[in-house]
Amino acid sequence: MTSTAPNPLAAAAAGFDAVWQGALDAIRPGSGVAEQLENMNDEAVLRVLDELGAVQHAVEVLAARVTGAIALRPSPSRRDGTLVRAAGYANPGVMVSERWRVARARGAAIAEVGAAITQPRGLLGELEECPFPAITAALEPAPGSDATTAQADGPSGSSSPATTDGDASAALGSPRSPLSVDGAAVIVRELRNAGRICTKPELQAASVIAIEHAAHAPLQDVTRIAKLVRTRLDQDGREPRDELLRRAERCTIHELPTGMTLLRAELAPESAAFIRAGLDALIGATTRKPHFIHPDTADPAHQPDGSGHPMPDGPSLIPTDRRRAIALTETFRHLAGCSSAATELTPVTVIIRTDHDTLETGLGAATIDGIDEPIGAGALRRLAADANLIPMILNGPSQVLDLGTSTRLFTRGQKLALAERDGGCAWTGCTHPPSFTEAHHIRWWSQGGPTNLDNGILLCPFHHHRIHDDHWTITIQNGVPWFIPPSHIDRHQTPLRGGRIHLAA
Repeated sequence: MTSTAPNPLAAAAAGFDAVWQGALDAIRPGSGVAEQLENMNDEAVLRVLDELGAVQHAVEVLAARVTGAIALRPSPSRRDGTLVRAAGYANPGVMVSERWRVARARGAAIAEVGAAITQPRGLLGELEECPFPAITAALEPAPGSDATTAQADGPSGSSSPATTDGDASAALGSPRSPLSVDGAAVIVRELRNAGRICTKPELQAASVIAIEHAAHAPLQDVTRIAKLVRTRLDQDGREPRDELLRRAERCTIHELPTGMTLLRAELAPESAAFIRAGLDALIGATTRKPHFIHPDTADPAHQPDGSGHPMPDGPSLIPTDRRRAIALTETFRHLAGCSSAATELTPVTVIIRTDHDTLETGLGAATIDGIDEPIGAGALRRLAADANLIPMILNGPSQVLDLGTSTRLFTRGQKLALAERDGGCAWTGCTHPPSFTEAHHIRWWSQGGPTNLDNGILLCPFHHHRIHDDHWTITIQNGVPWFIPPSHIDRHQTPLRGGRIHLAA
């Protein structure tokens, strides 16, 4: 009698089925999917979305394993190299892209992870260790974890749903993995860029550090952490890489068939810093600037959005990418000596972040606010020769940042310190830079809240309204902001980590 091995996706399917059944309305479950979703309460439908993410993760991890196994298989004829090439594909990433009908980048990410977690065979057929065992472990759910359990480094006093709710539905769902397939692909790609000068144990140790800092983080934070880890591995190669990036800078302009003109620029980090900071400063100044325009008498050519229509009352609905286009145009209007430009040029502040040892020794790296790619000490010295730069020297002397309750508004020094801690809007996953945010009191100043870092946070206007309108709670634990949702969104009120993830020294 033969036994059948379990389907690798059986657990994920069972977890989703349990969550779906638990989310259905007990009185009116509904006959079709659309009706069932409509009858679910708010918390239940969000739980279904989370479980769909767990199912997708399980599918992608299995796809990576299958792709890695196929990539190691020889051609059936033994003449065409591997099975991938014998099947007519240039590489495993193209194979996934074409067979799944997804973007090439998506297929490449799955294939790259597959190569990192697949055990190759030696000359004698013995299994060898996979290149990145820490990533292999991080792609699997943590032992004993639960889909709704807070992160291990969450604020003290936060309770686990298993101990706060006797409802059996609290335990439904698949446990969450600390790392996504996309995050794993980013870490593998960055570490392999440094692999030419590092030993295998060094790469494996670096992968452990990257995962420890990037676990459960949004993808943009994983990308930033991976670049920082790669830079630490390859500090001697940082300067040549900066030079290669500068030589690769390009800017192209051509007219599209639609009549629009496409401006495309590929810039090194030190160049992009000024462009990004300048555009963001202009956008921030325009957004906060009062517009005294009467819709019946105003000249359409002078409308702030360039559309010929009056600006709407209240918060503007102009997308950020369009605002950047307007700001870019206004910059060159000023350069051309146009006196009728709608905005005035705003002083630009570029924040460069480094440590004291890098300044003294010239070895190491620095980061620029809003730019993920680190720069070397040479680029840091070149930027330091320009005006309006603020060096953020860590572990050095700083301004007095705690002002108590006698002062209501946060100082410039405090806002810079909050920008260093939060990285922009502190809300989990929000990508708005510091120039799009305001410093707000967690405990209102009118209620006795002090004007200091532990009571301050940077929030963009949208998430500031979410805090007040939906009654979220914010706490600061060891310099890390945590957002606690209201009970109508999450009955367990699981804290969500916000702010910038810092790489430990």
